[in-house]
Amino acid sequence: MELIIDALLDSIKLLPFLFLVYLLIGYLDSSTDNRLYRRLVGAKWLGPIIGSTLGCLPQCGFSVVGANLYSRGMISIGTLLAIFISTSDEAIPILFAHPGMLKSVGIVLGLKFIIAIFIGLVIEAIMRMIGRSTLTKKQVAPERVEVQGGCKCQEGCHSHSGSIWRSALLHTVKVFMYILVINLILNAIIEGIGEDSLSQILLSNSMWQPVLAALVGLIPNCAASIVLTEMYIAGTLSLGALIAGLIPGAGMGLVILFKANKSFIENIKILGILYVTGVIFGMLLQMIS
Repeated sequence: MELIIDALLDSIKLLPFLFLVYLLIGYLDSSTDNRLYRRLVGAKWLGPIIGSTLGCLPQCGFSVVGANLYSRGMISIGTLLAIFISTSDEAIPILFAHPGMLKSVGIVLGLKFIIAIFIGLVIEAIMRMIGRSTLTKKQVAPERVEVQGGCKCQEGCHSHSGSIWRSALLHTVKVFMYILVINLILNAIIEGIGEDSLSQILLSNSMWQPVLAALVGLIPNCAASIVLTEMYIAGTLSLGALIAGLIPGAGMGLVILFKANKSFIENIKILGILYVTGVIFGMLLQMIS
């Protein structure tokens, strides 16, 4: 019963973000001149900077927003990665709850913010160098837009504003149920393994901690960041390993990415970039410290 309640509470936290992002997508799709849409996709080099700033806010809500917008071709892959990398999920509130860890809050936020901007801009530069658009190939053409509810029109859909709200609500409910099921499964698995066993698996006081911590960070659930942060506070996890685990820890954003973005290969590449980034910077910090 406790697992069910925890999974339900974790999922409910995302409801406002989900509804707002689907409402935003519906509005962008129904805009007659698409001015707001063009501004959003035209952020270019500012995208990763804006994305990393938003991702610094606690909870994984903005990673969910980023995954949804990316799947619609509204933000670049560099911006998406910046959001994912800077997302700290539950780590920051947990560190704040321990007065002796206030210095760590600034260090974790600062490191993740800088790494997020760096990786986001590097990916943007690479995409431009190989001659591809920084956006996904799934962009909606300005002269022909599609509303989530199925309305297609060439001269705007303002008369269908009611369907936009209804469509946003339906999408929110569907994704909420999907997230709830995933949370239930992951909570049960983590509960079954236990934190003590997980500490042993993560090779406490080992140089290779960041490699395994980054794998734990890929678990799309706030329980992963909670376990990593608690282990760091307890002294069984190094700062390098914590950063390695939190970099790919985009929470439910990863779940939404695989659900909303149709290109499985593209999703795996994003997952690989997150993992490799976590391992590289985690190992660097491990060696420095």
